[in-house]
Amino acid sequence: MKPTASRPEPASPEPAPDVEALRALLECEADLDALERGLLAAAVHPVTGGADGAWWMRWDERRGRLEGWRAAEEPQRDVPLASAIARARRAPPSVSPESERVRAWSREVKDLAGACEVAWRTGSPAEGPGGDLADAPWSASARIAAVPLRRGPRFHGMLVLAIPETPEREPQLAWLAIAANAALAAQERTAEARRRARQAAALAEFAKACVGAANVAETVHALARLAAQSLQVRHAAVYRRRDDGSLALEVAHGPTPSREREARVFQIAAAEVARASRSLSGVGASELPGPESEGAGEVSVWALQPLQAYGRSLGVLAAWDGPERPPGLHDWERGDLDTLATLADHAALLLEHGRRLEELAAAERRREDLAARLREQDRLAAMGELAGRVAEDARQPLASMAALATRALGELAEDDPRRRYLEAVRHEAERLEALLESQKEYAKLERPRLQMEGLNELAQEALRSTAESFSRRRVRLVKKLAPGLPTLLLDAARIRRVIENIFSCVLEAMPMGGRMRIETRRSGTFVVLEVVHDRARLEGDVLERLFVPFGGALANRAALGLGVAHQIVREHGGEIRVRSEDEWSTVFAVTLPVLDNQDRRRGSDRRSVRSERRRRRPED
Repeated sequence: MKPTASRPEPASPEPAPDVEALRALLECEADLDALERGLLAAAVHPVTGGADGAWWMRWDERRGRLEGWRAAEEPQRDVPLASAIARARRAPPSVSPESERVRAWSREVKDLAGACEVAWRTGSPAEGPGGDLADAPWSASARIAAVPLRRGPRFHGMLVLAIPETPEREPQLAWLAIAANAALAAQERTAEARRRARQAAALAEFAKACVGAANVAETVHALARLAAQSLQVRHAAVYRRRDDGSLALEVAHGPTPSREREARVFQIAAAEVARASRSLSGVGASELPGPESEGAGEVSVWALQPLQAYGRSLGVLAAWDGPERPPGLHDWERGDLDTLATLADHAALLLEHGRRLEELAAAERRREDLAARLREQDRLAAMGELAGRVAEDARQPLASMAALATRALGELAEDDPRRRYLEAVRHEAERLEALLESQKEYAKLERPRLQMEGLNELAQEALRSTAESFSRRRVRLVKKLAPGLPTLLLDAARIRRVIENIFSCVLEAMPMGGRMRIETRRSGTFVVLEVVHDRARLEGDVLERLFVPFGGALANRAALGLGVAHQIVREHGGEIRVRSEDEWSTVFAVTLPVLDNQDRRRGSDRRSVRSERRRRRPED
């Protein structure tokens, strides 16, 4: 029998289903599952035709297939239609063995035949033989009717009825179609209202979290949770941009066993979204940007939204669902992507403000540190000024003491036992005078006079000037001066003084017959001079305090000389450090930059500016 569009005309004068039955169906709008049970109960009720069986088929838009979903229970013939629908609606959710068998069936649209194909193509109820689809649940029925179902603007599925061979009355297909589509449309409006309320609640909660007492990390966790809740998906993730520009997973929300793994799958796609600064959404893993990854095939729908504020890319917000997404839920419902974009904008503002607050806090810490250093510099300046005045006042008495001791020595005989006391007085007076002179030099260092010099030659000159002192203390000296070192733009006299001051400190600390090694080498864009020696370590000996004037481990002229050396090296753009090694007790390392020296040499424009200033007339 050729399937045709049905013309439902009652075969008996019995009234059509009443308004109470339609009202009972519309009361199911809050629950789609209850609405399906109510429609199936109406399909097999005697008032609507008393079908031998009824099957609910859902349309899976993602897979493009019509799939079996639910079968009707035993009909309730002794109750009114409205009561049968109400009872089915209130029944607890369950799946009968027949429904389990029905769910194993699915068919692509192009493979439909008979009444199902006509109903799909025309959008109207159709009748035909049940054997047109051999493996369908109704294939044993001689005659079937197919009623297409729509849920708002979308095709939702199909209701298939097995019509008895000798029906008491013709099935009310028109009423079933009108009632089902009206109930599904009402259920769609209710679902949309709930969805909008859920989205608004999520936006309000996140806005409250942004201005609340929670820190940024807690708010980012709330962002992932609210994104999943508002979109009714199981998974969400937040990716943050690092300082090096890469994208890292910050938070993953979803079922514990799979959330981290699936979030890693989306990281490549998130990096592409962050780079392009545009949102992406799709259905299935095949539409994800980038190469396919293991585990991506389980994704049903997904959306990626960049986090951008004031032109800065701060990360990506992702939301997706797995294969457990019901067929009744299509890709993204209306308002879902707008809600995700709004959450992303709020989150971007939060992250940007958090970043700026961190910068302000860091700037405040730097300001406080600079203020503390400035107070320390003021204290040291006052102390240096006081020490300078004390040194000037003390030099004259010390010179008088030395002169008087020298005069007294001249008046004593060579074998007079008092000579050794006067010699000690003169020696200590001269030592104190030299120490005060070094202190004066430290306070009044002039700007360096730069010229191209070799560090090896300066080290050799410093060794020659101190050779006698090394010889007296029988120092075992090892030289390892690297050939081919680049020449540096230096003040030769001051760098030689740095090396001599280090030698002086070494001589005072070394035991008789100790070892010392001087070495030069190139290290990248730097030239390094190392002076290594062995000495007895004292309790409480702090190497880092050697370069602090008047407070070093050597509170004498050598310590003051190291302070002068530290200042000279710093003015040359380098640094001087001291450390301890296993075999050697102390290692002095002087590092001078090669590139900085070359840059200073290329600065001919500054000399030309100074020459231009000299040529200007005073009146100009």
